[in-house]
Amino acid sequence: MACKPPSIAPAAVEPPAVLLPDSVQPLTPAETATWITTHPGALILDLRMPEEVTREGKLTGSQNHDYLQPSTTEYLSKLDRRKPYLLYCAIGGRSTRAAVQMQNLGFTQLFILKGGLNAWLTEGREVIK
Repeated sequence: MACKPPSIAPAAVEPPAVLLPDSVQPLTPAETATWITTHPGALILDLRMPEEVTREGKLTGSQNHDYLQPSTTEYLSKLDRRKPYLLYCAIGGRSTRAAVQMQNLGFTQLFILKGGLNAWLTEGREVIK
């Protein structure tokens, strides 16, 4: 009688979890759409690479800064700490790390798009190219 060998497929690897400080609020795409209309003076930061922005588009009114650039800490430290910020990337990893970094720099009004632009697009929401 032949035996089937056990599956040796590698386990799925997840990136390390980053716990959000209490001062950082994750928003669903629907909540984000409402937030954008109710916070006209806020800064929306797209933390993806420029080629991602070119390929997928971006949220209306957002400014792009590639989070993976060495100048990120300097860039973030020059922003106005009194303003509210909405951060997003492709799936949420870079925006979460940026939110933690900004909170450590003294920012207090931080929001992230939960699931990133992928979640936004999955819901059929509009972007600009």
